[in-house]
Amino acid sequence: MMRKIVLSLIASLGLCSLALAQNKQVSGTVTDADGMAAIGASVVVDGTTVGTTTNTEGKFTITAPADATLVVTYLGYETQKVPVAGRTALQITLQEDTTNIEDVVVLGYGSGRKVGTVIGSVDQVKGDKLENRPSNNVADALQGQVAGLSIMTGSGELTTTSTIRIHGVGSISASTAPLILLDGAPISSTTLLSLNQNDIESINVLKDASATSIYGSRAANGVIYVTTKRGRRGSDDVDVTLRTQYSMSSAIKPRLKAMNTEDYLYYMGALIAAQNGLDPYDSDNVLDARNFFVNQRGIDPSVNTNWFDEVLEKNAPMYQVDLSVAGGSQKTSYFFSGNYLDQTGILPNSQLSRYNFRANVDTKVNKWLKMGVNLGIGYQTASQTSSVSNGGRLIANNPLFSTLVIPSYQPCYGADGEVLEWLSVFGSQNPLIVTKYDSNKQNQIYLNGTGFVELTPVRGLTLRSQLSASAFDHRSSSAYSPAMPQVNGPEGIGNAAELFQRSYTWTWTNTAEYKTAFGQDRNHHFTALIGEETIYTGADSFSAAVRGVTSTEFINLNMGVESSGLPSYSKSQFASNSVFGRVEYDYANKYFFDVALRNDASSRFAKDDRNALFWSVGAMWNIKNEAFLKDNTTISDLSLRASYGTQGNSGIADYAFYQYLAPGYPYDGQTVWALANPGTPNLQWEKQGLLTIGANIELWSKLSLEVQYYRRQTTDMLMDIPQAPSSGFTSLPGNVGGMRNSGIDVTLNYDIYASRDWFVNFRATFNYNKNKLTKLWPGAGDEVPYGDFMYFVKGEAFPTYYVQEWRGVNPETGEPQWTGADGEVTSEFSEAVPVNLHKSFVAPYTGGFGVTAQWKGIALTVDFAWVAGNYMVNNNLFFAANSENALSGLNQVTEVLDYWKPDDRYGKKYPSLEYSAQAGGGTQFDSRMLEDASFLRLKNIQLSYTLPDHLMKKTRFIKGLKVYVGARNLWTLTGYNGFDPEVAENVFDTDIYPNSRQWTFGLEFKF
Repeated sequence: MMRKIVLSLIASLGLCSLALAQNKQVSGTVTDADGMAAIGASVVVDGTTVGTTTNTEGKFTITAPADATLVVTYLGYETQKVPVAGRTALQITLQEDTTNIEDVVVLGYGSGRKVGTVIGSVDQVKGDKLENRPSNNVADALQGQVAGLSIMTGSGELTTTSTIRIHGVGSISASTAPLILLDGAPISSTTLLSLNQNDIESINVLKDASATSIYGSRAANGVIYVTTKRGRRGSDDVDVTLRTQYSMSSAIKPRLKAMNTEDYLYYMGALIAAQNGLDPYDSDNVLDARNFFVNQRGIDPSVNTNWFDEVLEKNAPMYQVDLSVAGGSQKTSYFFSGNYLDQTGILPNSQLSRYNFRANVDTKVNKWLKMGVNLGIGYQTASQTSSVSNGGRLIANNPLFSTLVIPSYQPCYGADGEVLEWLSVFGSQNPLIVTKYDSNKQNQIYLNGTGFVELTPVRGLTLRSQLSASAFDHRSSSAYSPAMPQVNGPEGIGNAAELFQRSYTWTWTNTAEYKTAFGQDRNHHFTALIGEETIYTGADSFSAAVRGVTSTEFINLNMGVESSGLPSYSKSQFASNSVFGRVEYDYANKYFFDVALRNDASSRFAKDDRNALFWSVGAMWNIKNEAFLKDNTTISDLSLRASYGTQGNSGIADYAFYQYLAPGYPYDGQTVWALANPGTPNLQWEKQGLLTIGANIELWSKLSLEVQYYRRQTTDMLMDIPQAPSSGFTSLPGNVGGMRNSGIDVTLNYDIYASRDWFVNFRATFNYNKNKLTKLWPGAGDEVPYGDFMYFVKGEAFPTYYVQEWRGVNPETGEPQWTGADGEVTSEFSEAVPVNLHKSFVAPYTGGFGVTAQWKGIALTVDFAWVAGNYMVNNNLFFAANSENALSGLNQVTEVLDYWKPDDRYGKKYPSLEYSAQAGGGTQFDSRMLEDASFLRLKNIQLSYTLPDHLMKKTRFIKGLKVYVGARNLWTLTGYNGFDPEVAENVFDTDIYPNSRQWTFGLEFKF
C-alpha cells in the first residue's frame, strides 16, 4: 500500500513538472511609473533568443514556459526580470534608470537613442574622463579621446580657448569651428571654456551627415553635444559630492637653451673680432675682444642669471572646490552644483578666479506634462601678462620673450636682494616688474540656460517647446603707469583703455516626435520628428583709450589729458529661422534607415539667397542580429553603416552682403562718412557634401574595432577675393572656392582583463585627414600668396608654406646658401625665391591612446595624445639665433654656436663668423625656421584610491571617499625647438604663452 502511495506522488510531481515546462501564451502590459505605455520595450525569455516588443499601448504577447523569467528592457529605464510563475497575464511597471546614461546617445531634437541603434557616426566621452582634471579647460581634456576630433590649445594663457576641428579645415573665409550644444542650446567656445567639468555627464561628438544634417548650416564642421548631470527620479536618496583639489603648474623647458654668460661672452668676442677684421677662430683675438666688450658694457662675468627660472613660476598654484547635490522624488529630479577655482599662471601677473553655479530641475507634473529648467551662471576675473598674443608689443621685457634675449650677465636682483626694476647693464625694465606698471585685467559674467515644456497628449506622441539663452558681459581694462622705470627715471606719462562687450543668443525650438511599432511581432519600429527653430543673436561693444595720465594712483579714462584715437562702438544682430524633419525606421533591430531634411533662412544673405535646403540619408545593417550570427559567441557585435548628406556654412560677418557707410575722423567739426563695405548682394551659402562609410566589429565582448572612411567636399566656398588697389578695398567675399577633406577614423577598445577585483582596458584612436584645395577664384593661378610665408596652392593642403629654402652652409667658403630662381644655389638672399615646401600648420595625423587599470579600490588612468605632420615657424630664432641681434646686445640660444669653422665645415646650420659679423649677415627668414611641430604628450595620468564601503559605513555619514593624485602634460616628446609645439595653431611662434605641466592632489567625498 505504501509503495503505491509513493509511486502516485512521484507520478503527480512529474506531471506538475511537465505542465510547468510546457509553453504557454503570456500577455502583458508594460508602463512607466506614471502609467504611460512603454512603446517598443523589449521582452525576452531569459536564457533564450525568444522575444518580442510592446505595441503602441505597451502590450505584448509571447510564448514562454510557465516557469520562465521575462527580461524587460526599455531605453532610459531599469531592466526588470519578471517570473511568469504560471501566470498568463502580467502588469509590468518600469522605473527610470539614470545610472545607465552612458548607454544613451543624445543627438538633440527628440529623445535619445540606445547605443548600437544610431546610424550616424557618434563618439561619446563620458563625464568621468573629465572629472578632477588639473585644468580649467574642458576642451583640452578631450585631446586624443575621439578619432577625427582635433583639439589644439594654442596658448597656455588662462582665458584662451582651444581650437576645435572635426575632420580637418572645411572653409577658408567662413567658420571652421563645430557647433557646440549644451543640453540642446548653442554655446560658444568661450562658454565651453567656462564650464565646470565636474558638471558634465557626457560629451557626444557627431561627425557624419546622418547625425549632423538635421542641424543644417550650423553643423558644417560637425557637432559637439554636451549633456550636464541630472538628478534621479523615483528615489528618496540624496547624493552630496564634495571635491577639493590643489594643483601646481610649472613651465616645460624648451629645447632652445639660452646661452650662459661664458658662452655668450665667448660668442660676442668672436663676432667682435671678426667685425674688426681679426681671425675670429684665434683664441687670443677672441679673448681680447671679449674683454673689450666686458669693459665697455660694465659687465660682471661672474653673474650668470637663468632668466627662464627667474621669470617663469615653478609651482604656480590652483585651488578648486566643487559641491554638488543630486536627488529627486517620484516626479521630480534635481541637480545643484557650485564651483570655485583660483589659478595662478606660470608667467607674471597671470591669474584667473572663477565661480560657477548650476541648477538642473525637471518634474513630471502629471501623466502628460513634463517641465524643466537647466541654468548655469558664472563670474570670473582674470589678469594677463604682457605678450604679443594678448595685443602687447614684442619687446625685450615681455616676460616670456625676455627669457631668450636678456643676457645672463644681467643681474636680476640688487646687492640688497631686492628685484632690480631697471636693468642698467641690458638697458630695459625687469620683466618681473613690468606687469606691476602695465596691467591688463578683465572680468566677465555669463549665463547659459534652457527651459522646456514637454507634452504627451496621446501614446507615442511627444510635443516639446524649448527656450534657450546664452549670454555674457565682458569688460577689460588696461593701464600703463607713468611710474614705469626708464633709464633716466620714471617715464612720467601713462595711458588707460577700457573695453566692454555684450553678446547674447536666444534659441526657441519646437518639435513633435511620434514613435510607434507595428507588425505581427511588433518588429517594425518607426519614428518621425518635425520641428521649427528660431535663433536670434546680438552683440554690442564699446572701447575708449586716453593718454597723458600723470597720476600713479588713479589710472583710468578720466585721468587722461587726450584721447588715443576716437572711441569706438559697434552693434550687430543676426537671425535665422529653420524648419526640419527626420524619419527613422528599423526592422527587428537589424535594418536601420533614416532621412533628414532642414531648410535654413539666414539674415546674413540677401533675400533671394536667404534660404537653403539640406538633407541626409543613412542606413545601417546590424549583422549580429541576423539568425546566422546571433548565437555566435566569438563575434559579439558586427555592423555596417553608410550615410550621405549636405550641409551649409554661414559663418561669416553679419552684414557681408550689405553696402553700407561708416563714420571716420571728423573734418571741420562734422562727421565724415565713407564707404565701409561695397556689398556683395549675390553672396550665397557655402555648401558641403559628406559621405561616410563605416564598420564596427566586437569580438568576445571585449575587443572592439571601429573604422570609417569619410569624404567631405566643400563647394561654393566663401573666400576673400583680392581687389585692385584702385577700388579702395583689398578684398571682397564671394562663393568661388572648393576644398576636399577625406580620411579615415579608427577606434580600438580592448578589455584586456576583467574579474571581480581586476579590470584592465586599452584604447586608441587614429585619424588621417587629407586636405586638398580644389578651386580658387576665376583668374587666380594655381599658386597665390596668402599672408606671410603661406600660399593658396591648388591641389595641395590649405595653407601651404612658401619660404626661401635653406640649402646649408657652403663648406668651402662658410657662406649661407639658398635656392635661387632657377633652382640653382645662391649665397645672396636677395636672389633667393620662395619655394613650395609642401607643408602646412594643420596636422594630417592625430590620435591618442591610453590604459585604465583597476584593482579593488585602486585605479590608474593614463592618456596620451599625439599629432604628426604639422609645421610651425619658430620665429624666436630670428631674434635669438641672429648675429645682428647679438651685436645689438640681445642674448642668443646655444644652437647659434653651430657655425662654420675652418676645421669644422660640414653640416653647419649657421655661416662663418666673418659672414655673420658683416652688415646684413644675420639670420634671414628662411626654411630653417620652419620646424616639425609633431609631438607625443602624456596628456593625463591619475592614480586614485577609493576607500572600502565597509569602512565608510562605520562613519554613518560618509558614503564614499576617494583620494587621487595626477598630472597633466607630464611628458612631451617632440623635435620642435620652441617653448611648446602645441602652439602651432598660431602658425608663428613668437612670445606665445606655452602650455604648462601640472600636478594635482585631491579628495572626493560622497555623503
